[in-house]
Amino acid sequence: MPLPDQPVDGTLVHRPRPRRADTGNADISGDVYTELDGLRYTIHLSKQAVIWIDGMEKLFDQLLNASMEAIEELAPLFEAISIYIDAEAESIKVVSNGVSDGRVKLVGYIPDPTVMPEPDEGYVPPGGWDPPATVNGLRWWTVNSISLYNKRWAFTATNSNPDESSVSSIYFSTEYDGNSMHVNPRDFRSTYGWPCLQGHAEFDSGLDTCTFVPRTGMWWLFNGPYCARTNGYGDSLTWSPSRLTETWTGLGRIDRGDFGQEEKDHWANGISCATTDGNGYYWLTAGNRVAVLEPNSGDFLPIAGWDRPRDLTEIWPALQHLEEAGIMGDQTLKALCWAHNGNRAKWFLVFHSTLFTNYPDDGSGSFGYNFIACQSDTEDWYYSWNAMFNYLNGPWPYPSCD
Repeated sequence: MPLPDQPVDGTLVHRPRPRRADTGNADISGDVYTELDGLRYTIHLSKQAVIWIDGMEKLFDQLLNASMEAIEELAPLFEAISIYIDAEAESIKVVSNGVSDGRVKLVGYIPDPTVMPEPDEGYVPPGGWDPPATVNGLRWWTVNSISLYNKRWAFTATNSNPDESSVSSIYFSTEYDGNSMHVNPRDFRSTYGWPCLQGHAEFDSGLDTCTFVPRTGMWWLFNGPYCARTNGYGDSLTWSPSRLTETWTGLGRIDRGDFGQEEKDHWANGISCATTDGNGYYWLTAGNRVAVLEPNSGDFLPIAGWDRPRDLTEIWPALQHLEEAGIMGDQTLKALCWAHNGNRAKWFLVFHSTLFTNYPDDGSGSFGYNFIACQSDTEDWYYSWNAMFNYLNGPWPYPSCD
């Protein structure tokens, strides 16, 4: 029944890679496009670009520079404008949140680097713009589960495209080194996913998260207030879709109010992440709240401190400093995975599109982080999944991993 020793502190360490983004052949105009009219300059930003401002600053700067460098009068102002945009990130996001498609234009006048954010709804750059296809492009997909299955990495992701899509969630997998695709992105209920979920209305709206359980060789899948279990191939149900609160004793206790109304409210919409650890315990999360449950009873552990839901920062204090890594307060945990290889165990946590792994392997509670689709180096247990972007070949740039 023992759990790993609890870290009392920890740091977040950016893990640089030597490979830079290649924007040379990418059409970035739909995300960042700069134009000049006399002394007035306008920088057009997509909703995704606004997110990149304080979530992936290096990528945003790289795209901003690429959009400005051909304009002789503006190129010398790049650094000053970039600093100003970074300082005004919150006000830019406020404008973006008030626009249906999230587009914002930043207006300024040479030689002043001060820019004013204004709504830019419906803007299309000169010549048009053709973003990647919704499913195969992976552009609008948010990873919500990672599992190590048959020595390959399996993922699910939900659609965050502001445009409507007939596909709500997808499944794909990569080889173990993360640098090549094994199963290309597809509807999560199609072949190689979980076809046995077809016809079950509980999963019509998509898949919130899932986890493969090595101990049983089966999958648990979750959506809203429901869960189901399948065999390893996903073609046969071993637990029919049922309510979470009737399946997991611990979640039923939360729903009854055993831990207070505020805790109950946290879990009212179901769970957001799931994984199992080396003890076979289930780790379920709702936002940044965590429940660790026994595999047989489905109840909380009879261990002081683990007999109730906890906050992520109680378990890993280093995560109190997420803003240092560009993760804002409203960006909660999207995917959680525990994986083991030989005598090494790793935790993978995904916030937005940033991957955090415990680092170094000394139990200090520190985490290394970088973009989830950088290049992997499995020999050093530096994990990420470059296959997500190698697979694209789409008209948008690969994020920077330096």
